[in-house]
Amino acid sequence: MIFNCPACAAQVKFQSSASVFGICSYCQSTLVRHDKNIESLGKMAQLPPDMSPVQIGSGGKWMKVNFMIIGQKKMSWEHGLWNEWFIMFDDARTGWLAEAQGHWAICFGDTSIIAPAAKDLLVGQSYKLGKKTYLLDDFKDASCSGSLGELPAQALKGDKFTSADFTGDNLSFASVDYSSSIPIAYLGSYVEFEDFKFSNLRQIDGW
Repeated sequence: MIFNCPACAAQVKFQSSASVFGICSYCQSTLVRHDKNIESLGKMAQLPPDMSPVQIGSGGKWMKVNFMIIGQKKMSWEHGLWNEWFIMFDDARTGWLAEAQGHWAICFGDTSIIAPAAKDLLVGQSYKLGKKTYLLDDFKDASCSGSLGELPAQALKGDKFTSADFTGDNLSFASVDYSSSIPIAYLGSYVEFEDFKFSNLRQIDGW
């Protein structure tokens, strides 16, 4: 779906029907989609420098299905930064590609899973999420440092998030977002960078 940016009139294309939040690539205005209308919330602050090899527009493959990166949310916490890339597959599914300290994980939201209460979490303990048991790796508060492209929910600079990350058998991965009244679980797996067979990677000096 294509809109005209309310701030600069440039065309803004939302590639996924799941996307309701975006950044105009021309004037950096923050945009929210309301059915057939679009609203500007002001300009998004510039993102911190990024040395990631992927970027919006990079393509990849997972489970024999091609996908494209269409959005980016950069997160920060007391020990550093990580990227959450919003991806859309050729079959119209959407998901997330998490990039942190050289590790990559792909995951998908599952609203049918009842996550443990945040007050009950203890790092190093095991918890059941869906049909699998996972070990809690960390439970942290973080904030959004900025976003680009299109996303399924608002992610403004300074927005606060609370999340828990888990690992399971056979490289399985899970994350639970405790930022809203109903926690949302995301399940997936760790994947080696080379296995995604990325295209259109960022040009980085020295590589």
